[in-house]
Amino acid sequence: LVYRLALYQVLSALALALVEALQVLLINYDKSPQIYGRICTALGLLLVYTEWMKLLFTMWVTFHLFCLAALHKNFKKLEVLYVMSSILVPVLIAIIPLLTKSYGLNADGDVCSIYTNTTRAFIERLALWDGPAMLLLIAASTAMVVMVIKLASQMRR
Repeated sequence: LVYRLALYQVLSALALALVEALQVLLINYDKSPQIYGRICTALGLLLVYTEWMKLLFTMWVTFHLFCLAALHKNFKKLEVLYVMSSILVPVLIAIIPLLTKSYGLNADGDVCSIYTNTTRAFIERLALWDGPAMLLLIAASTAMVVMVIKLASQMRR
């Protein structure tokens, strides 16, 4: 299961890299809002979706390894939950800025994502990406430290 989760994580990283490559290719396509606005919205949606997919697969790998190393439990039956939540939850998150029309060029004008030009869009970005991502990354880092300490104490025995 760990290998399959790692494979899913690598595939989600590949999807994220492809979206970022499309961003680079299409960033100067056509600056007219009628043409580029739709492209930028689609790229922003794909970027938020693939970022969340990558983050969730990373979290599930960390959670599974933590359960194996620290708790000595193997949750093989949760693979469907791992995969489905990593695919479906990002859809729900990526749709919110689409409904509120918050996708567009960022302040620097180099990435199509949730733009932060207005207070509402800035708060939306904090609530949908920056805040949850930081909390999940802190949780993953804490789990990694606990795993290292636990494995180090087991090796000393």
